[in-house]
Amino acid sequence: MPSTTRRRLLASLGVAGAAGVAGCAGQVPGTSPRDVDATETGGRSELHWEYPAAVVDGDSEGIGYASVTFERERSSERALRFGLNTTVGGIAASEQYTEYEADWARFRLGPPSDYDATHQYRMWVRPPTRPELRARYDRRGGRRELVIELPEIDGGGTIRFPLVFEPVETAPEQLHCSFTVQASEPGPFGESVRAGGRGRIDPAAARSA
Repeated sequence: MPSTTRRRLLASLGVAGAAGVAGCAGQVPGTSPRDVDATETGGRSELHWEYPAAVVDGDSEGIGYASVTFERERSSERALRFGLNTTVGGIAASEQYTEYEADWARFRLGPPSDYDATHQYRMWVRPPTRPELRARYDRRGGRRELVIELPEIDGGGTIRFPLVFEPVETAPEQLHCSFTVQASEPGPFGESVRAGGRGRIDPAAARSA
């Protein structure tokens, strides 16, 4: 989501400058995010994505990163605990990207479809670390997922929050995870980029390691 400054600018362009904009080829900068790839690293207990991949693969810091981590020491048979993280700009970014700010972020987590069809479970964020955080269930690809959204971040830095998976009986061996984030340069004409990634965490293997 564009920043408040950018929203106001676009609104003014739509009212006061419609004729001028209509006569130009292309589009107003900042109105359509540029999609960038993310590089995934990690192991059985963690998924870690950095973006843009073209920059990160060149041994440089990118714009930011996202991660989902299985917290083995804090988990039990009755409750699997995970830490979610999204970081944009600041010390986590290359010099040319330090001023970028997160517009919004979304995580999706859920067990495999065969587990979902035969087991009962609950997932929730506890405690919610930001007042604007939203969590809801959604079905995609025959699976139920918990969707966690931060719709209006409009700032840089790190946001962390916990997630709990509570099975009624046995826990799943794997958990599907994905993220999407949009980040922008400050100012009304700054570039916006959007990155995403997906993977699977293996709590059962992480516990036995």
